[in-house]
Amino acid sequence: SGLVGSEMCIRDSNNGGLVAQKQFGNVGSLVAQASGDQGFKAGSITGSLRKGSATVSASQYRDSAGGRNKNISIEKQLKNKSSVGANKSSYGMGASYNKQLKSGFNLRVEARKDGRGQLSGSMSISKPL
Repeated sequence: SGLVGSEMCIRDSNNGGLVAQKQFGNVGSLVAQASGDQGFKAGSITGSLRKGSATVSASQYRDSAGGRNKNISIEKQLKNKSSVGANKSSYGMGASYNKQLKSGFNLRVEARKDGRGQLSGSMSISKPL
């Protein structure tokens, strides 16, 4: 049969930005973004693929000042209202665990290693308003 897609383009006249997105049903998407003016230009492209309860995404960013970044991430939804994720970019890597608690609070634990090898970690508890 083949994939069914829909397209959406949005132009932001305030900063000369453009966002184009192509959705492939519940399977995946592609998003391209570009912005800039006479002094600075930037662009990125992101692709996402969903298989079951897991989503894999990859993106690439570049700008006219020499800034660049590549990122790949995976997130898996677990049965107990929680998820695990991992990502790697040009600037480091990390892993996270998210859990929605019975009280309505969200718990997030994250560990990161930056490009210089520095380890860090964080934990947060939040409640939606």
